[in-house]
Amino acid sequence: MKSFALPHIGIFNVVVPCGELLVGLGILFGTLTLTATFFGVVMNLAYLLAGTVSVNPLYLILEFFILAAGFNASKIGLNRWIIPWLRNKWPWLKRSVE
Repeated sequence: MKSFALPHIGIFNVVVPCGELLVGLGILFGTLTLTATFFGVVMNLAYLLAGTVSVNPLYLILEFFILAAGFNASKIGLNRWIIPWLRNKWPWLKRSVE
């Protein structure tokens, strides 16, 4: 912590709020829902391991429900249009089994 986070506190003061905002907007608008939820789980676990309890365990449970419902989570929201566009743009994202 002393050798990495504290010397770069200015970067962390920008990156953490931007990450929280992007995760929140991704889940709210349904844009790249699984990616946003995954990074939300990572941030939530970081907060939990840092000792912050609050409502984080409840959020963690809700995030796991969103991750488990991953395929259907892309049916509502902006994922309906973004995911097919990304799969056409980058062929390596196409599914091997349909």
